[in-house]
Amino acid sequence: MKNEGQLTLELNVRTAEQQKQIDDYLTARENDLKCQVDIIKKNYQTLSLAGFDQTEDLKYETEILSVTREINIGTYNHRDEVELTFDVVKGGVVILRDYIDTKDGEPKIVKKDTWFTLSSDGKIECSILVGSYRSVKFETLVRKLKDHNENIKAQLENLTKQLSNTQKAINELNDEFPQAISIDEKQEWIRSGPRYGGYTKELIEVRFEDSSYVTFEVLFSGEKRIFKIYDIEEEALTKQDKLNRLINRIKK
Repeated sequence: MKNEGQLTLELNVRTAEQQKQIDDYLTARENDLKCQVDIIKKNYQTLSLAGFDQTEDLKYETEILSVTREINIGTYNHRDEVELTFDVVKGGVVILRDYIDTKDGEPKIVKKDTWFTLSSDGKIECSILVGSYRSVKFETLVRKLKDHNENIKAQLENLTKQLSNTQKAINELNDEFPQAISIDEKQEWIRSGPRYGGYTKELIEVRFEDSSYVTFEVLFSGEKRIFKIYDIEEEALTKQDKLNRLINRIKK
């Protein structure tokens, strides 16, 4: 059986108490919106005054959206649902840090959103730039952002040079091994011990038709070094075969 509140809502007729609850809810959402917008503006002004460049270091984007949600109104014993439409704010202010993007194959520096929190003691928390969750002074974070961006630029230079060296090495290997069926970049997991795990190494693999292959590492100087040789005929030799080969070589 439907209660009186459900019947009045379905008939689009509300009691004075129901209307008051709806009005109070919408007033609270309006106040929340104003408060959130004011906080975003204040944060942006605070960061700007602290030394963050408004164009390079900050992104300030907000959008007011209308949303429709179902809320409960009524008493504890008789709760009824009603759809209400009100405005909310989307977005805010974020710090922008440099980041190397390699998605398109050619690395480049792009800006990446970096979230922060203003603490009650007049400091700022930004774990990505600080390296921990401790709060620091604004001027400290400005300096850390600058240091971070300079490090990213240096990393891009090194990465660009390494990619150039790798491509040059691949071109040279194509000339040196015309009989190879493929010459490709690959990553190989290098174990550094059962206790310390390992690391990934960038290599160039030259593969031949009989499944033999040679891998090379390319140093930062551009020099190629043989990293591993897999000769399928060598792998097929037994210990006795290897001993006989050694004996025959010594006898000569």
